[in-house]
Amino acid sequence: MLAGQPKYRQAAIKKRWKIETYQLIHDCHQKYNWKIDLMCRWAKIARSAYYKYFDPQRQSSQRDERDKRIEAKIIEIAQSNNSLFGTEKMTMAVNRQMPDEKPVYHKTVYRLMRINGISSQKPRYQKPKFKHTTPEKTAENKLKRNFNASKPNEKWCTDITEITAPNLPKAYLCTIFDLYDRYPVGYAISKRNDTALVQSAYKQAIKAYPNAHPLFHSDRGFQFTRAPFQNQLEKQGMIQSMSRVGCCIDNGPMEGWQGIIKEMRVVLHSQPASYDELNASICKTIDYYINEDPQKRFNGLTAGEMRREALKDNIKSCPIAPNHRIERYWQKIHEKKIKEAKKILS
Repeated sequence: MLAGQPKYRQAAIKKRWKIETYQLIHDCHQKYNWKIDLMCRWAKIARSAYYKYFDPQRQSSQRDERDKRIEAKIIEIAQSNNSLFGTEKMTMAVNRQMPDEKPVYHKTVYRLMRINGISSQKPRYQKPKFKHTTPEKTAENKLKRNFNASKPNEKWCTDITEITAPNLPKAYLCTIFDLYDRYPVGYAISKRNDTALVQSAYKQAIKAYPNAHPLFHSDRGFQFTRAPFQNQLEKQGMIQSMSRVGCCIDNGPMEGWQGIIKEMRVVLHSQPASYDELNASICKTIDYYINEDPQKRFNGLTAGEMRREALKDNIKSCPIAPNHRIERYWQKIHEKKIKEAKKILS
């Protein structure tokens, strides 16, 4: 089990084994009156190490005391969100909630999570099936996958997704999403996937930011291609942009955010008993994302904290990190096309 694992993982696993072994020996001695020295020989551990672990007068080192404080915070966070966070998110959350401590390293968090048997939950949800519709009036893709924004309300994306729960009607979520700070400026939930749903989310966003004139990007769903909706955008001073046919990556951040929210909802609120509870669980999940979910791109700040800082004119530059794997992929495609062109010419 330890073979091939990094050293810090091996140390965490061994530490957990020792703690579990010490506790097992202690329980067996209390319950069955088995001899401690005999059990220590069976477990191949030093008897002195066992007594040292349970010695009430043993003085902890500064590192042990710090580990206890970090461990308590990790357990508190994991219990509050049903172990939603993995090592990276947990590290950002601990540093965010323990500002008086020295910065906590992710290997320390991993070690303490492993010792306590804490790991991230990875739920799976059923992917929805959508019917193709004929668009009434389309727009050019003016966003062109440039997902960076220099300030709030410069670029908004929107989309609709369905959220399901066992034995309950589907809930449709329409969200309008700011690319600057990944903040949902407006959203609406309904049992029906119709134009009223989009209108409700749009009105909420405009009510919150009446002077916003962003680039407004969406896919080619019938709700966004209707002439009355496009006239609304034009009247508000927004420029409409649409993804190309069959190119969901053109609206990648929005698609990714919807997947994150659906996964978070399953972990935080796994078994809603009614449609109203499902509706409430979606709202609570979005609120948790805004206020409690730290973002690596924002150096551990949440989307809500980034928005509050920006509204105070403290606008931070947090560009999206380049994806070198995708860049290498497209570079190979480009080189292949050049070779083929040279063969044809020759």
